[in-house]
Amino acid sequence: MQKILRPLIIVEILLFMVFFSFSFWLMIHTFSYKPERHAILISSRLWSDFAAHIPLIRSFSMGDNLSRMLRGLAPQYPIYPGEPIRYHFLFYMLVGILESMGLRIDWAINIPSALGFFGLLAGIYLLAKKLFHSRLTALLSILFFLFNGSLSFMKFFSTHPISIHTFRDIVHASAFPSFGPWDHGVITAFWNLNIYTNQRHLALAFAVVMFFMLWIIINEHKKFSGQWKGALVWGLIISVFPYFHQPTLLVFAVLLSSYIVLFPRLRLALLITGGLGAILVVPQLLFMIQSGGAKSFGLYLGYLAHDNLTAASFINFWWQNLGLHSVLVPLGFFLIPRQAKKILFPIVPIFIMANVWKFSVEPAANHKFFNFSLIAGGMISAYVLAKAMNQLQQAKHFLIRALGYITITGYLLVLTLSGIIDFFVIANDTRGSVDDVGADEVATWIAQNTVPSAVFLNSKYIYHPASLAGRSIFLGWPYFPWSAGYEGNRTSLIRQFYESHDTVTMCQMMRENHLDYVTVEDTNGDPNLPTIDVKYFFTSFTHSFTNAQGTYLILSQNDLCASKP
Repeated sequence: MQKILRPLIIVEILLFMVFFSFSFWLMIHTFSYKPERHAILISSRLWSDFAAHIPLIRSFSMGDNLSRMLRGLAPQYPIYPGEPIRYHFLFYMLVGILESMGLRIDWAINIPSALGFFGLLAGIYLLAKKLFHSRLTALLSILFFLFNGSLSFMKFFSTHPISIHTFRDIVHASAFPSFGPWDHGVITAFWNLNIYTNQRHLALAFAVVMFFMLWIIINEHKKFSGQWKGALVWGLIISVFPYFHQPTLLVFAVLLSSYIVLFPRLRLALLITGGLGAILVVPQLLFMIQSGGAKSFGLYLGYLAHDNLTAASFINFWWQNLGLHSVLVPLGFFLIPRQAKKILFPIVPIFIMANVWKFSVEPAANHKFFNFSLIAGGMISAYVLAKAMNQLQQAKHFLIRALGYITITGYLLVLTLSGIIDFFVIANDTRGSVDDVGADEVATWIAQNTVPSAVFLNSKYIYHPASLAGRSIFLGWPYFPWSAGYEGNRTSLIRQFYESHDTVTMCQMMRENHLDYVTVEDTNGDPNLPTIDVKYFFTSFTHSFTNAQGTYLILSQNDLCASKP
């Protein structure tokens, strides 16, 4: 027996090394740094989300947010200053702390991101293996996580007809076949690995849940004396989730509620976990509500099928997005062992809940609940196919075995092909460059000549030099504050300031909104930005900073308000 187990253990060690290497490749491939040029390299698929993440990171590493927290003050959103951060920021605070300790920004974010993704892969494998006592099921669970089972491959083949060039078309794919709701299609953008490279804290949050579910299995039959210490630890872990990952906090609430009912031998321990978690979480939630961060909850039937919701459209939506998983998961739920039923049951209320309510201003953000449900659901699909393979091995007739394996191979292809195409899109992605402090003249001046708490009225929204230097800007890309639940019409205030040419009004706006500096540059007719007359600002005021070409100015409040009331 030991002779058999030893090679299997070696294979699993090698497998975990592959998980580890792949996790680091995925994160480094999508976000890196050129130190000789002081340039941040960002995958095009990350360009939008990181326009919010980098200001948040730098607000802790180079800005005022960390010192605010040390002084007992709430950190402020660096792209909507003046109000507490409502976004779950702890992961990016950790990244900022790592950068402030001397790690370059790419390592500061890629190391915890990769470790989180590796933890999720390890958690999926170990949980599936423990639940089903099958390495094959565990491997298939990983496969179904990495390569989504949606039917977007059909859209791919509608533009790339099957031919002798199909393999080449897939390997060189450069655009996601489906990217709903932004491409106005039914199949959404949330099922491929892009979601984990963009939202770097998501994998770590889900990894913690996987290991909590493992803890339930391992401790189910222990006496309370062997459970209570772990129960306290889990209560403390859950308590950080309001500001680490809010949707996962709700997942924990569903898991705890379900397991208290389903695991009577763990009931007291789980009550301790839930009680301690509640004692520590509720004050945080009350603070968030008081600061206006919980106004977006509401009834929203059908998720992204909401606007044209019928029974047929709802079924079609999930058939297109889940593919064969929409058949295998409900079927497999009745076939899996009893313990697995109890552990995986919470995906049922989670899936229903996310189809009934929205938990943020943006309904699409409910995808996190479906991402989690798909991870657990993928284990059920994996069990069904692994069981079918095992049954085929016992078939005596060669033809039956051959037809069976051909059928299963077809199922596997349909369940992973969309994800394989999506993977090559990520692998083939190009990276844009952002000049960082040290290369960007403006960002360097700001970092060296302004205090960390300085607030800038900004002449552009994303990758603003002040954001790169860790300073706050009056308004980032409006989508970001809106999706976080902030209310206010700062866009019109920005336009009013830059376009009024009324120095009294401009000075008053700076004082009322606690603005320390204003940047001035040509916005090149961008309809999303105000029209700025650089010559007017250049000739009418003294400047704290002017670039060599005279095309970029920074004015302090004193520059603008000199001799003004």
